[in-house]
Amino acid sequence: MEHRAETLIVGDDLTFEVRRSPRRETLGITVDRDGSLILSLPDDCPLEEGRAYAEEKQFWIYTKLAEKKLLRRPTRPKRYVEGEGHYYLGRSYRLKLIDEAGPDVPPLRLYRGRWCLRADEREHADEHFRSWYVSHGQDYIENRVERYANRLEVDPSGVNVRPLGYRWGSCSPDGTLNFHWRSILLPARLVDYVVVHEMVHLHEPHHDDAFWTRVERAMPDYGRRKRELAEEGGGYF
Repeated sequence: MEHRAETLIVGDDLTFEVRRSPRRETLGITVDRDGSLILSLPDDCPLEEGRAYAEEKQFWIYTKLAEKKLLRRPTRPKRYVEGEGHYYLGRSYRLKLIDEAGPDVPPLRLYRGRWCLRADEREHADEHFRSWYVSHGQDYIENRVERYANRLEVDPSGVNVRPLGYRWGSCSPDGTLNFHWRSILLPARLVDYVVVHEMVHLHEPHHDDAFWTRVERAMPDYGRRKRELAEEGGGYF
């Protein structure tokens, strides 16, 4: 059964998209990466009960919105000039423009601590970097998922590395784990946090106490990593 779109305004500036589900038993709030707010309700929950819940959570919501602002702080656009830094697993490597060309010379590679970009491919550098990150990110993240699979007692149906808007990762209803290709720019310890976070969603769909208990069981220092991602993630995004 389809429901009409509902919105809820709390206070002067908090606007929620209301989503209902017959399978949901509890109320929940999600703050998306773009700052949008989602209020999830059971099918038969009165809207006023949802309002009271959202009002009770206002301090938490404003805290999360502040974290998102940090996460999305702007970075300078890349110019792909000699010596420019580009991240991989939290480390910035300098760019070197090379004059080599031909079918045997890749347009971009990371070699001996330097990004080597063919000068004749500089116009397409953005595309080449993205392709490199997707390819290497796929292998790296699949390896991390495999490492944590037994510990978390999960068997994902697949792993995808692709654009995800303002999200680091997501878990599809069919059990597929999705990760933003920019995740591979993060330090390895934060990549692991994103991986564990999404893998736990295979057990627990909501960010409730049961969810965070499972995360802590697999990664006891997850709180520090979570804060670090919120505070510093924008520099890589």
